[in-house]
Amino acid sequence: MTVTGRERQANAPTRRRLGHILAVIAVVALLLFARLIMLQIFQADSLAQTASAFRSRSYTQEALRGRILDSEGGVLAGSGAKYNVRADQKAVSEYVKYGSDGKIKSAGAVAVAEELAPILGMDRAELGGILISGKRKNQWLLLAKGLSTEKWREIEKKKIRGIFPERYMERIYPNGTVAGSVLGFVGKTEQGDTVAGRAGVEQSMNSVLTGKNGKLTVEVGPDGTVFPQAKRSETPAVNGRDIKLTINRDLQKLSENLLHDTVERYGADWASAVVAEVGTGRILALADSGTYNPADVAKNMPKSFTSPAVGSIIEPGSVGKVVTFSTAVDQNKAKPLDTFTVPYQITMPNGEVFHDDEQHPTQRMTMAGIVAKSLNTGTVQIGDRVPAETRYEYLRRFGFGARTGVEIGGEEPGILRPVKSWDRRARYTTMFGQSYAVTPIQLASMIATVAGGGVKYPLHLIDGVYGAQGNFEPKVTGRPQQVLRKETAKTIMELLQGVTKKGGTAPGAAIDGYNVAGKTGTAQILGRGGTLAGTVGSFVGAVPAENPKIAVAVSVRKSGGVAYGGMVAAPVFSEIGKFAMRMLKVPPSSVPPADLPWTR
Repeated sequence: MTVTGRERQANAPTRRRLGHILAVIAVVALLLFARLIMLQIFQADSLAQTASAFRSRSYTQEALRGRILDSEGGVLAGSGAKYNVRADQKAVSEYVKYGSDGKIKSAGAVAVAEELAPILGMDRAELGGILISGKRKNQWLLLAKGLSTEKWREIEKKKIRGIFPERYMERIYPNGTVAGSVLGFVGKTEQGDTVAGRAGVEQSMNSVLTGKNGKLTVEVGPDGTVFPQAKRSETPAVNGRDIKLTINRDLQKLSENLLHDTVERYGADWASAVVAEVGTGRILALADSGTYNPADVAKNMPKSFTSPAVGSIIEPGSVGKVVTFSTAVDQNKAKPLDTFTVPYQITMPNGEVFHDDEQHPTQRMTMAGIVAKSLNTGTVQIGDRVPAETRYEYLRRFGFGARTGVEIGGEEPGILRPVKSWDRRARYTTMFGQSYAVTPIQLASMIATVAGGGVKYPLHLIDGVYGAQGNFEPKVTGRPQQVLRKETAKTIMELLQGVTKKGGTAPGAAIDGYNVAGKTGTAQILGRGGTLAGTVGSFVGAVPAENPKIAVAVSVRKSGGVAYGGMVAAPVFSEIGKFAMRMLKVPPSSVPPADLPWTR
């Protein structure tokens, strides 16, 4: 058929429109092709990463906090996994439980409750109600808290879709209150996202105990199933390092029990005991009465988290005479058999008047007798042979007025004013443990120094740290300091044996079969207007006296009454000493005790 000119003219617009459409299609196709090239070649990697990120789920691999061990390797603080159990209500509603015959037995929340209630120790109906509660489906509904790993494994075996674990680490203190004030406790930081030590060794050694969390990243499908062949990224957690203390758990527990009983018996405020190994500075026990349970701090909040043994400032009382006697002997100003006229009351050259605790007739006493009876009027005569500046220097040498550096927080340095600030009375009161203040651990350091041949070893609680490979790295302590001549220390140990004999101030500190050297102290606590507000009774000692293995300082504070050191503190020392001798397998003394005459 022949197409006329008129028809061609009529079809022209149609052809133009078709051409335009084809052009548009070509352009779009070209753009799509270009886009495809861009996506497949130039942006393929970034798009794949975006898709992977959309499907990825990251989980924190929580690091274990390092353990705190006692001197024998017993666990004082450790970490264990705990689980919260959560449910996806939508997934739970679709759960189906089949019987052994392959038929549906139950479904939904009812079926899940039947499976989990016996494990969680909950009523089935109550658990079922929780699983269907709320108008909106909760994908993270909390069902139970603080489950053990064993409990979670029981739940996991059920393979219930929609039941998820929420794992976290719990600090465990298997010995309850034992060494609570030494260990401290852990808690959330101010930012609330990490756990850190908040007191005691947990705080002072936090950087060593704290590990570094790891991270696990996997790809999951819409139903939460992990793609087995997908990319998996894992940064392993690095656990914190273990710390070994010098503390012996059994000795620590015994000491705490004794202090608790003493506080109860005498209505005291608190009591403390520090047991140090002579010649090393290792603290075998640092005990306080009424210590708290680190695992349950919120329910049993103590008045202070600082151990009274390191944080309570007390006047030493007559325990401080040990420094006065040591100084006089070391300066060759007095000897054990030097004789003094000792009245009940004495007036010193500057007019200051002093008297003893109990009335007694004037008598001729040796230095040994003055020590055994703890006579103030004899002590000031001995101390007056040494310049005040020299006595102050020895107080500083023994560590008074300075922290020992023991590895727990809250330690106080005590109070020791410069000698130039001493008034005419303080010149003498410092001779018998007044006008300055110390902490119980400083008293332990003092007696350990005398017992250790006049050498002061830095007291410490940390024996060492275990490295990443499990190798033990002993702690490097400070250098020992020679405070007294060895001969002086031996003489003082002989003098102090008289204190625990019959007629001395502390026969209650005696230990059958062992020679004991020690000193009592009773310091007054003054209230408003100079009235007596209470006392601190103390005893420091070492055993066996001829070859000391341990040095012990016991202090008991009592408000509104009198707590004599020989009455409240000496018996605690005796029981601690007995236990320690058995524990350390120290044989009984094979030499007779020093027998220096008290009168001439």
